[in-house]
Amino acid sequence: MGDAAAFRDQLMDWVYGKANGTSTEIVPIMEFAESVGLDLDGAYTLLWYCRDEGLLSDKGSRMGNPCGILTAYGIADVRERRRRRADPALRARACRSGLLNWFYRQRIAQVHMPITEEFGKDEGSTWEGLRFTDVEIQDAAEYLSAKGLIEGRGAAELCGPVHAEITTDGIDCVTDWEGNVADYLRDQKGYGPTINHGPVFHGPSQGGQFAWGNRDVTQQQNIAQQVAPEFQPLAKAIVTILQQLPGYGLTRQDQQDIEAAANELLAEVQQEQPEQGKLRRGVAMLKGFLFPIAKEAATEEARQLAQQGLDQITAGIGSVL
Repeated sequence: MGDAAAFRDQLMDWVYGKANGTSTEIVPIMEFAESVGLDLDGAYTLLWYCRDEGLLSDKGSRMGNPCGILTAYGIADVRERRRRRADPALRARACRSGLLNWFYRQRIAQVHMPITEEFGKDEGSTWEGLRFTDVEIQDAAEYLSAKGLIEGRGAAELCGPVHAEITTDGIDCVTDWEGNVADYLRDQKGYGPTINHGPVFHGPSQGGQFAWGNRDVTQQQNIAQQVAPEFQPLAKAIVTILQQLPGYGLTRQDQQDIEAAANELLAEVQQEQPEQGKLRRGVAMLKGFLFPIAKEAATEEARQLAQQGLDQITAGIGSVL
């Protein structure tokens, strides 16, 4: 499963392209599987993995011919990933953290003053299926150097240090903050991400449902708990969506469906170790509801609110995945 599942995002992009982004096309996936070195068993394993995540249906498959059909969640998953890929700010954050973690691994491997551009050959230099460019890596190195997380020697024609190694501050970031540069630097300034106008969470509330500031929600719980810092941007995005639901102009049933998806996702981010698969599915589901509102809602206000929700949840999930 591990080897096949590693191609999950690539397969979804490939199927999305073959199906023209629709859920009506049956797409044979053996061509893709062979292109990445998977045999028939591996192709089925990958297909079933995506099926179990709710991304593809395998109803079109026949004996010896694995096929996938995009689900609504699968379409939302690909669109969300493409939106993240196109966001230079999210890519910059990911590149900084990836590069700093790479410098730490070089230190552990006892590589003295490694060459920064070598990071471009590492598995960690790929984010959302796309490899960081030389310019992105140089910019990240310059930023990390300016913040005192790495130190090294530069060249006149390049932005960041050509040779560098991680500093003690950089080691703290990797070991204590899991290499999340943005969160580490925010903490050094004496403040962290907070959730405004919503509950504060402490510990797990598995299976619970929560709603804030919404007159039409009948189930409300007064919770005093705290979400882990790295998941707070995502939790804040979910809370904001719940608060703004009355402005979407939805039917009661549609509003309840979105609330259920948001509450389930919010319950997951409160777990001690949220599962990435559940986070992906939850975000894809929520975005599947928001996409049509952002494009087709009757009022401009509703379209703007839905687009704001999409942007916030994209940024929130991008900070943890």
